[in-house]
Amino acid sequence: MKKIKYALVQGGGGFKGTFQLGALNYINDNWKQITGLDTPMHFDLITGVSVGALNGIMVAMNKLPELNNLWLNQVANNGVSEIYTSEFLETDEKAEKIKVKFDVKALFKQLLPSVEFKLDFFEKMGLIFSKKKRNGILDGLFNSIESQLKLSMKKFDALADNTPLRRKMEKLIDRSLINGIFKCGFVSLNSGKYHSVAHDEFVSNEHLVKGIIASTSIPAVWKPVKTVKFVKNEKIVKSKYNVDGGIMNMSPLGDAIKMINQDPEDCEWKIIVINCHSGKPSVIDASQMSIFGLAARSIYELTLNEIFNNDIDHFLEVNYLIEQARAWDYEIALNNRLKQVIKKFDAVIINPQPTFGIGNPLVSTKRLIKSRFDHGYEMASIKKYF
Repeated sequence: MKKIKYALVQGGGGFKGTFQLGALNYINDNWKQITGLDTPMHFDLITGVSVGALNGIMVAMNKLPELNNLWLNQVANNGVSEIYTSEFLETDEKAEKIKVKFDVKALFKQLLPSVEFKLDFFEKMGLIFSKKKRNGILDGLFNSIESQLKLSMKKFDALADNTPLRRKMEKLIDRSLINGIFKCGFVSLNSGKYHSVAHDEFVSNEHLVKGIIASTSIPAVWKPVKTVKFVKNEKIVKSKYNVDGGIMNMSPLGDAIKMINQDPEDCEWKIIVINCHSGKPSVIDASQMSIFGLAARSIYELTLNEIFNNDIDHFLEVNYLIEQARAWDYEIALNNRLKQVIKKFDAVIINPQPTFGIGNPLVSTKRLIKSRFDHGYEMASIKKYF
């Protein structure tokens, strides 16, 4: 009888990641029933992007209790400020929609750091100078502002600061605790390449942390991670300006399959895929959304939903074709030099129900966290495993 190995694949979805957490807790609570093993929950391979990478690294280190504490205690009770802060997005509101706050002083501090004047500046100036003199001063001031705007707009690359999350990851992540393989995916804005990097390929624990932060960095919301260093083909790669892996690979199922096909052991692999998207976008009134809500809707709920659908559908279709071929004692091989035989995988895919209101990926309240967690636990409980 072949040895059985287990793989966990987790996609992105921002704060919808507590759906994954609920599913993980069900799997953990029922590990023996699912696998027949008396050991604690353990995956031989974990691949993740975005929030799936964050949740995945904690599972890989056997730190599910700490992950539960992060989401169900810290974020649930204190809000998203446990993950990020922002001078432009509300982080302490209980509303379940993205709220924009307009702070003139914060905007000037960000865009015009060296221009300081009070709101009554022009009124006082009018008492001192002649109209001609005032116009000259104004021209000089506006030229200065224009020059500074051109420079500062290049540096204005995020609406929020994810330092709170980074500091948490620096304390929690220790790759020496990983027993198996963990891979996270991120995208370099410089090269346009998607990188899937194993925990032991990063040049240091520090760069593993940077890889996780890059994988979770939603473009325009959080700053790109300037440099992530890892080793590929015995060479050090310096990936520049790295962001959320989900923008190119919503469900890193392909990363897992590639690793499984490279496994030197003749094993039987079983895969659990946990995604935060149902595969069908919700119906909403987009006319009531802010520009940030529209961006999140367009990228995370429509474009990436379609990528996810295509990936999963393709995987299921190939699995079906292999199953049919085996029924006729045939094998399907890739049309390449090696003529690799394509394997069939036992896989369980856990998604939210299409009718479930999982909410915006950039918003998290105590109610949403509990609702997403409970739904994840429920959807994992109704699946038929291996």
